[in-house]
Amino acid sequence: MESVEEVVVERVIASAPAKVNLALRVGSVRDDGFHPLDTVFEALDLFDDVTATHADDLSMDIAGLGTDLPCDESNLVLRAARLLQQATGTTRGAHLSVTKRIPVAGGMAGGSADAAATLVALNTLWELGLSGEQLLEVGAELGSDVPFSLLGSIARGTSRGEKLESIKPGAMHGWVLLTNPVGLSTPAVFRKFDDLSLEAGQPASTEELCQAVQGNDLCKIGQLLINDLEAPAFALRPDLAEIVVALQTVGHGVVLSGSGPTIAVLCEISQLESLGSELANAFPELSVVSAVGPAAGAHIKQQN
Repeated sequence: MESVEEVVVERVIASAPAKVNLALRVGSVRDDGFHPLDTVFEALDLFDDVTATHADDLSMDIAGLGTDLPCDESNLVLRAARLLQQATGTTRGAHLSVTKRIPVAGGMAGGSADAAATLVALNTLWELGLSGEQLLEVGAELGSDVPFSLLGSIARGTSRGEKLESIKPGAMHGWVLLTNPVGLSTPAVFRKFDDLSLEAGQPASTEELCQAVQGNDLCKIGQLLINDLEAPAFALRPDLAEIVVALQTVGHGVVLSGSGPTIAVLCEISQLESLGSELANAFPELSVVSAVGPAAGAHIKQQN
């Protein structure tokens, strides 16, 4: 009987999506330094790719956006790879090439997407065989947004955002994203949130929005878009508040994405092209990107 030749995977490309927070409710800082959240994530069809190939140790490079980002152990990509080594006991290495399309420091979880894509790619390249649940557990150690980057679609996130409950969407959504050339520090926004918060408490509930996204009424969804980090972000960056005010009559709703500075406008998919052109003309100093959601979470794009 002829032996079956073992197929060795030499290269894996994994993709992971950008996200927008339809709602981001924030509570007072906990004893562990994290803020309790009640948030609704939506994955968008704007993907970063991570290409993993075998190597003796771990290394990385970046193409596309963010070529000035560090490629050392401070990058979530290498942190994800190291954590996966520690969690599984493997001593294998890899070179990780990141192709970035998600705006950097834009509140769209680009770094978390890269970490999620890294976990998915290396799980296949290193033949680790971890389940989706096991990858979610590893991802939660890297940051609050990484588990959702793995999961994708639409989900409600609680605790610090890592405890997820999937929500079945009732419709596809169009998003026009206004990205800013000047980033905004997430820790700085949360510090300002603490400065502005006068009362301690748990975050407000997103239950009404969770119900709305299971339907197809984009107008209703747009009315429920909310972000508790808008006030601190606007305090740090008054220019963002001016943009949001100018967008109040555009589309079905407008919201700051995450901690900013990206501003997201909800619209019908059929409106994407015309609204994108309109906003690009109205805000020439910003970059305008169109996207559709919900989209798939981190997944294998190619392997050979």
